[in-house]
Amino acid sequence: MFYSNEQFAYGMTLIGLLTLRFAVIIYDFVLMDNHIHLLLSGTGAECVRAFDYLRRKISARLVKDGYAPLPKDYFFKLTPVKDEEQMRVNYLYIDRNVLERGSCTPFGYPWGAAYLHHSFWSKYLTGEKAETLCKYTELEKITGSRISIPSEWRFHPELGLLPDCFIDKTLFARLFPDPKMYLTRLVKDYEAFVRLGKSLEEEVEFTPEEIRDLVHQSALELFPGKTVRSLTNHEKGRLCVVLDDQFQLTSLQIADALHMQEYLVKQFLSSKDYGKKKH
Repeated sequence: MFYSNEQFAYGMTLIGLLTLRFAVIIYDFVLMDNHIHLLLSGTGAECVRAFDYLRRKISARLVKDGYAPLPKDYFFKLTPVKDEEQMRVNYLYIDRNVLERGSCTPFGYPWGAAYLHHSFWSKYLTGEKAETLCKYTELEKITGSRISIPSEWRFHPELGLLPDCFIDKTLFARLFPDPKMYLTRLVKDYEAFVRLGKSLEEEVEFTPEEIRDLVHQSALELFPGKTVRSLTNHEKGRLCVVLDDQFQLTSLQIADALHMQEYLVKQFLSSKDYGKKKH
């Protein structure tokens, strides 16, 4: 979808244009090399129209720059958010996306809205206001559209339309009033990341440090007061199932975390007393 910083900057501008062309409110988003995550509100029909517009404009830009357009069957998945907790998880998942891809920290990634969250430096990122740009030359060249742009919207010469111009920040402030809560859940809410990743058909990969942490958390939840090394074989069998079922860890990852042989983990997962056969 995006092969250069110029294309990413154009994508940033397109996300802002969605709020002008369609009856949608955007709360968070991130642009990755081959996909986009959007957290927005609107009717199903408006969201579909917004996606179709986004797909067509990105394809046109790719062709203009000498690349193949997006496939005709390039799809999107529209998932309704049922409650405030699920909304929190969506924020966390989107902001964590760059960490999953090993790209950057959320606050240092330029192609999204995470740097607006509990951050001061976004206040000092400036750009030229739309009212100072010539309507039918510079502004149209930047946006690829003749739609009327709010005069106070600001365009950075390298980053495109700055997201604080169009992002609704009030919801995030209400859901994450405490920056420590936000940061803790951003790096610790492993189960939520896996659950949402599965619903989006995306894989979540954990570092060795994260695996040790989530195994420790899971052990404490199942067996309060016990360490991983003090677990009995029966308790390790129960923990193996949790790590496989909830976090999609491989048998080798589980074996390393529990200090046991991989063949024993496989036996636990396939046995009628502990694992998949029991279900």
